[in-house]
Amino acid sequence: MTMKADIPLPGLDRLMEVYRKHGLHMETLPPGRSPPEAGALVAGYPFDPVLAAVYRRLGRADFGGEFGGQLFLNRVDDQRNGIALDTEGFRRPEEPFHSSVIFGNVPGLAHYYAVVPKLADERGRQPVIFIDAYMDRYVLPIASDVDRFFDTLSRYVELLVQDEGFRSGGRRDVEFPDSVPELIARDRRLVEMIHTGRFDFIMNLGDEFQDWLARVKSACK
Repeated sequence: MTMKADIPLPGLDRLMEVYRKHGLHMETLPPGRSPPEAGALVAGYPFDPVLAAVYRRLGRADFGGEFGGQLFLNRVDDQRNGIALDTEGFRRPEEPFHSSVIFGNVPGLAHYYAVVPKLADERGRQPVIFIDAYMDRYVLPIASDVDRFFDTLSRYVELLVQDEGFRSGGRRDVEFPDSVPELIARDRRLVEMIHTGRFDFIMNLGDEFQDWLARVKSACK
């Protein structure tokens, strides 16, 4: 499957504008000469068309810096394919997220963002999950596609800059995605997928996050 080179990315545009508006650290690299095309095999899976559009614009992105950052978008250019490297590093059958493709992480933490090729829609767009790779090794569904994820993350950052702990450089009271099920629930397509059990095969949640999932479902009503 191929997509037009000018596919709009309003969520990414909004995220970048929020970072500029609030003077937050943001660093990007230009794209490579031949970024992966939509549908091309990357780490053995068809490459998500939204990620393909992103990497036509950027070779890498760092939102927030090494300490307290929100997203490090993996480097994909003519020298390195960080998506393939990270994904293959987690390719073990016992991992609950082994069928996903990792495209980013939270700097300094074993928290990752990935798409799920198995759940691609009719346009090939793949939903996004949050991976906690610490002891419990669980995943949370957080967006129906990558650009919707950027949009949701931008709205979280707008909340974060009002957080006293964040402003003082100490412990923050608002975490993503744990603290913002109501923001996640704005993505109606994602909530529909949750309701119909599309993510059940990849989730391994304790009681705490069963409650989070219930709050996402109820917030959409």
